[in-house]
Amino acid sequence: MARGDSLRQNSSYSSSHISDDTHLFERPFFQYLIVFSIIATLILGIVAVANIYQLKKSLVPRTISVNDFLKKLTTHKEMKSYVGASPLNIVQISNNNFANLQSQINGLDITFIGSFIVQYTDRVVIYDYDKDNIKATVTLQQNLQSQLPSDFFAKLNAHSELQGLESQQPIGGQLDAASLNTLKQQFPDVYASAKVGDYLLRYQAKLIVYDYNQDKIINSVNLG
Repeated sequence: MARGDSLRQNSSYSSSHISDDTHLFERPFFQYLIVFSIIATLILGIVAVANIYQLKKSLVPRTISVNDFLKKLTTHKEMKSYVGASPLNIVQISNNNFANLQSQINGLDITFIGSFIVQYTDRVVIYDYDKDNIKATVTLQQNLQSQLPSDFFAKLNAHSELQGLESQQPIGGQLDAASLNTLKQQFPDVYASAKVGDYLLRYQAKLIVYDYNQDKIINSVNLG
């Protein structure tokens, strides 16, 4: 009899133990744990997608229209005199070229990544296109006078379009085929009548296209 009672007690214990284990998974603690696990998985998935998007964005930069870029840049007061002028080069600062550019430009740090270096014959500008902010500018010295015929300014300043500008030293030079072609694409109205060999001169408030051989003002554009 004692042995039979022992078997019944063990059977009862096993049934009770299984019942406790079964109901354990139905308890709120485990339900919350499952919910938190699902949420954590979703968050990790979102973070992974975001990281992939940023990586793809850095590897495949978006295309920006040169015309839109230059028009936006030259709306700034300090760049008004460059309306219609074609830069020599435009380079975007990225992780790939940052170290090389940093060795060439003093003060360049990681906050400049994404901005553009715009190089003109007489000025270098670092421009944040997205924020529409000029972050730095360096003026380069250029002696235009030594490159021109001795009577160049005497003939040029005799034109009425140059009245009041005689004391100013313009920036610019003679147009070659490549530069003129680019300018005509970007600003067709300004350079419609210009030709190779004409002079492009930028004053503080005026842009002049001048044919020295014919002593003729091809175009005069007020800036700003």
